[in-house]
Amino acid sequence: MSKTTGLIDKAIGYRAGKFESSPPAGEAGLRCVPDRAELVRILQEEGSEPDPYLTMAAILGDLLEYTPTSEDEILKVFGVEVALIVAELTENSKFTIATRRTLRLTRMSGLSRKARLILLVELIETLRQIAGKTAPGSWSVQHKQEFFGWAEKIVAAMGNVNTTLLAVYLAELEAAKLSVAAKSQAAKR
Repeated sequence: MSKTTGLIDKAIGYRAGKFESSPPAGEAGLRCVPDRAELVRILQEEGSEPDPYLTMAAILGDLLEYTPTSEDEILKVFGVEVALIVAELTENSKFTIATRRTLRLTRMSGLSRKARLILLVELIETLRQIAGKTAPGSWSVQHKQEFFGWAEKIVAAMGNVNTTLLAVYLAELEAAKLSVAAKSQAAKR
């Protein structure tokens, strides 16, 4: 086993242990929950981003938000680089979704490239969920369209962190918009 594979396996095992008793779930059907393994696949296969520290941060990115894990704990187990990226990704769940989105948008340009890459692949995965069958059932057509507008603002604020992933995002955004429009038309019939 290579050192890289060992580090990634360590992150996967650590995350699994943290979510053992309560896997991450959407906020009462209000948000899509990105599949962390899919985020890693998108980063590595579609984005050609093999960095193991980026990969570990993508795997661990929601721990501070959804478990009692502390930044210090991640620092001790995974080191400074991973801990800093995970901290950058963490939103304060005490704020409303609208406030979190506003904060995310205003802070975007100050985030590290690695944090922005993870956020970009989270958007790609969320768009795929919306276009597919795994979007939260409570999301209306209007809510999905508002998400599309917010995603466009976020990606514009993050800049071009990876040309290939940006192209994937644009394709998925268009596919999701078309899917939502088609489902909306079918529901009207």
